[in-house]
Amino acid sequence: MQTFLFFCMIFLINFTEFYAKELEESGFTRLKKTPTIQGTDDVENLERAFRESKSYFERLPVKWKIKLHKHSYDRREFLTALEKLKGILKQENPEKRRIEFQKSFFILETSDPDEGKITGYYEVIIEGRERAEGDFVFPILQTPSDLVVKKQNSKTVVGKNLNGKFLPYETRIQIEDSSFWKFRARPIVYVKIVDLHLAQLEGSAIVQIPGQNRFRITYSSDNGHKYISPAESLNGVCQSLIPSDLRKCILDHPQEVKAAILKNPRYVFFQKESSAPRGSGGIELIPKRSVAMDPKIPLGIPVLISFESPVITEENRLVFVHDRGSKITGHGRLDYFLGTGEKAEEQAGRIQTAGRIFLILPKK
Repeated sequence: MQTFLFFCMIFLINFTEFYAKELEESGFTRLKKTPTIQGTDDVENLERAFRESKSYFERLPVKWKIKLHKHSYDRREFLTALEKLKGILKQENPEKRRIEFQKSFFILETSDPDEGKITGYYEVIIEGRERAEGDFVFPILQTPSDLVVKKQNSKTVVGKNLNGKFLPYETRIQIEDSSFWKFRARPIVYVKIVDLHLAQLEGSAIVQIPGQNRFRITYSSDNGHKYISPAESLNGVCQSLIPSDLRKCILDHPQEVKAAILKNPRYVFFQKESSAPRGSGGIELIPKRSVAMDPKIPLGIPVLISFESPVITEENRLVFVHDRGSKITGHGRLDYFLGTGEKAEEQAGRIQTAGRIFLILPKK
């Protein structure tokens, strides 16, 4: 059953990608000078990232195509480009590498001076209980039996069928009521409200129940409502919404923090997994090699990123589009996956900066 659901998820995401529309051309700039690719030292993770992108393109339908910046690409072109890029990176002579790169690829910058920014995300580790007790009263829910995802006017919509009508699905406040979910969705584990928020924000988590082995939960679906950040209600209450600060803040202001989280109508449902963290299309997320971008940017393609932050500085680092995010939309917007645990959590919370994002695309 889990395998069936996994492939259904891949089909749905690929179906959405197939109908993706172009981003506004004004946000794209084709570079004349080729930047030097940096950060190829961690060979193992780089190889894994290449393999995940290749595997993703191989799973796509044979007739899959996407249009980006006036060009149409199919899966075979992207597969060929990945192999070509791997070969170029193995070239030890910098000048030959530059020449070969320019023959095969062009660089397309995506930017937005107002809305564009680079942020970081991670896989959170949370504590849970098998039954509701104490502060552990918020369930991590599986996808409800009546939730429906379908195409409507070329858009993916979420809702439910009721009396012959397709209606929006319930909001967070309604879903949180056990009388609603107990006949529709199965709880995986019970957690504290801040950890529920963090898991839903990041899209996956590792769960530790006392006396048991850890397990992973990953995104399965959501209720289709727009995300509203607790920051809109907690400005001046909490020092910041960095996870460590948020956990401290709820000790001093429990009612304010709980109310702010519950104001967010978006609700994410999960599935239990034993494998590595996965992004969109079933792609395994590789620390500091996987990123999330706008749905109109093809999954699997290579990208160069440059930015400065208090915790990490990158210059033309090679990464791959392996994920999506409800708030990661538009030109110049990118979320950088940093891994699992406390260090990744601390770094992710402190990356919120302008940067440069270069798509690496095959020449036609």
